[in-house]
Formats: sequence, structure tokens, C-alpha cells
Amino acid sequence: MKIALVQPNGRFAYSICPEPPLGLAYLASSLLAYDNDLDIEIIDGFILEREEYVKRISELRADIIGVTATMPLLGEALKIPGMVKEKNALFIIGGPGVMNLPSTRLYEGGYSIVCYGEGERTIVDLIRAQKKDLPLEEVRGISFISKGNEVRTPPREFIKNLDEIPFPSRHLLDMNKYTDSWEKNMGVAFSPMVTSRGCQFSCRFCSKDIFGNKIRYRSPDNIIEEMRLLYDEYKIEMIFFEDDLFTLNKKRVLDFCTVMERELPGKKWGAMSRVDTVDFETISRMKRAGCVELAFGVESGSQAILDLLRKGITPEQIIRTFKQADEIGLVSGMFLIVGIPGETQEDIDMTKRLIAESKPKWVNIAYLTPIPGTEIYEMTKDLIRDDVDFCDFNDSFGGVFKEGVFEVGPRERMKELMGFYLEEFKGRIDPRLSIYDGSMMED
Repeated sequence: MKIALVQPNGRFAYSICPEPPLGLAYLASSLLAYDNDLDIEIIDGFILEREEYVKRISELRADIIGVTATMPLLGEALKIPGMVKEKNALFIIGGPGVMNLPSTRLYEGGYSIVCYGEGERTIVDLIRAQKKDLPLEEVRGISFISKGNEVRTPPREFIKNLDEIPFPSRHLLDMNKYTDSWEKNMGVAFSPMVTSRGCQFSCRFCSKDIFGNKIRYRSPDNIIEEMRLLYDEYKIEMIFFEDDLFTLNKKRVLDFCTVMERELPGKKWGAMSRVDTVDFETISRMKRAGCVELAFGVESGSQAILDLLRKGITPEQIIRTFKQADEIGLVSGMFLIVGIPGETQEDIDMTKRLIAESKPKWVNIAYLTPIPGTEIYEMTKDLIRDDVDFCDFNDSFGGVFKEGVFEVGPRERMKELMGFYLEEFKGRIDPRLSIYDGSMMED
């Protein structure tokens, strides 16, 4: 059986430094663990020029074509079944983009099966059902059309022991393309990893439909084994843990640092964090164990905005943590959000003061996107433009709210904040590391 797994083509700010599609590589490794004779191909649209991508998709010959999509990629994903010349394939779609959007659009786009939640066990059960001609009703966590009606099976339980999931099948990817891009543009051979799933915090803008709000961990030994593979086989120089939150459990972090110092001394890594989950002891220990970078979801310097988003942190905590990281010698990065209904010039000025005092080594600014199914969507849905189509929407390049909602438009706010940051720290930071609306990079 031939299976093609596809990440749609998209133009994003990150495209100069694409990352391997770990989600698809995890699906592939789970399938190969089930049946090593399966013929699996991964097509990553992020590393293909448009012409090559269209050619690869149109010429696909596979029994099953599985597509993953975040919300910004959903519009492109909906085009894929129509692009494939061979019409006998079974089209399956999953990923964060499908969780709270009308499934009718997906069926109309040519998909036969929609997968919800974690995909590793679902995809194996689907392939087993196809090979053995078993009823789809027995596969949990999917929807499909049967006799003119949609059937949605019971949700699948989360995978409790993440160590049971095989490492991503990176051998199916052209890893040199990723590492070469990072070395060329950022000066380091970089690769992401994931060491946990889930997040217990309740930020109003965040969707946790895939991994849930209960955090599950891989063991330190399991993490180290995969890191060793990346350092040795793929010559990776820097690994970044892209968990929703790596630093929630202090004991786990310190235990990991102990194993890291013993097994992989001197190797570089970084992680996602929150300012209220680390202290000086923790980040000092992380630094000794090879950590060189932490990225924090800060969002705003205004307490009113932080409270609106239900971040559960204060500007004082943010400043203190960034100062500690700077004292220790860690690169600390800051994620910010603009385009929040009710945002004023005073809120933006507070964020500028926060940036000036925190001295981040990079900032990443994004628009607030009220993802359907989130609390912020319910709070702001009456302010969303009538022409916004979340099934064909790219949140990297525009806000979704109506004219008149803001004193100053989100695009201008984004330019204002990034301009302030780059001028304030001119000559002291690497501007390549800071990202905002990709279409503006050419302005």
C-alpha cells in the first residue's frame, strides 16, 4: 500500500528557515511500526517552490493521501484533492485546522475522512481498516459520510505514555534542506523536538483541541535518545523543544538537566517557557546543562490586556525573568500579540516600556486570531468581518476584525512595535531573529 503524507505549500515569515513537519513524521513512524512494508512518502510544501510543489501533488500515485493543516494552511489543503490527477486515492485530512470548522467544506473539497485529535493511533487504525475491509465506525476520532449522512465516531483518548510513540521518521525527509537553510540564514544547524503534550493554562486565545489541557511527558532517557540521534546522525548543533510549555514541572526540568549533563555534556538546546514557571535556580541549572535559549509567551506589557487574554502573569514577572535570563547569559525571546479589541495607544506604550526594560534578544509579533472554538472567538465574534472565511484564511498577513474596532489598525501597531524594538536595540541584536507579518518584511 502506497501512502502519501502532505504538508500544504504556504508563504510564511518562517519560510526562509523551514522546520521539518514532525507531525507527519510521527504519523509515518507509527505506520511503519504497524507495518514496515508500507510505502510512505512525505511531501513538505514548505521546502518546495510552487511549481515543483504543484507538479509533485498533481503526479501523486498513492492509495491514501493524508494531509495535515493548520488554519492558515486550510485553504491550500482544500485544493489538493482537485490537484491530484489520479482520482482513485482516498483523501484524509487532519491537524489543528480541522478541529472546529465545518466538516462539510472538507467533504466538498474532496476529503473522505476527517481526523480529530492526536493522529498516531488513528492513522494506524484507518490503514488497518482499509487493508482488512473493516467498518470505519470502529475507528475512533474520525468523521465521514455514509449513505448521505455524516458519521462522527467517539473521540479518541489521549496517548498517556508518550514514550510508546516511535521517534519521527526523519529518514523520509530531506533533512539537509532544513539544516542547510538554518545554517545559511541563522548560522546554526537547527532542529525542533517535542518532549511533552498538553498545557494546563487557560489563555483565552489558545486552542488545545489536539493535545488537551492535561500535560503528558516523555521520560528523560527517551528524550536523550532522540537528541543523541539528532546530534550524531543528522549533525544538528541546536535542538529546540517546541512543547507548549517545557518548564511547567520544575523537578522534571532539573532531572532532565542531570541526565543531560551526564549523557550529552556541551550540547546546545532551547525551549518554550512561561515567566511564572521558572526561577533563577531553574534557568541557571538549565544553562549549565546546555540550554542557550528560552522563548516566552509574553503577549503584552499592559496588565489590562494580559488579564483580558487570561495570561495569569504580570509585567513585573516578565521583566524579572528576562533580567535573570540576561544575567545568566541565556538568549531570551518574546512573543507579542497586537490587534486585540479594546487595545489603546497606552497599551502599546506599556508594551514598548516592557520591551525596553526586558531587553529581549528577539521579538515575534502576531495578530490576535480568534480561532473558532476558543473563548476569545466567543468574546469577539460580533466584531469579525463578514467576509472572513476561516476555511480559507492566512492569519500571518491580516487581521480579521471590522473597520472601526481599533483606534489604529493592527498592521500599523505591528510596524510601530517592531520599529521601536529594532531602533531601541540597534546594533545590539540580530534583526534576522525577529519576526512580524511576513508581507511587511519587503516594505
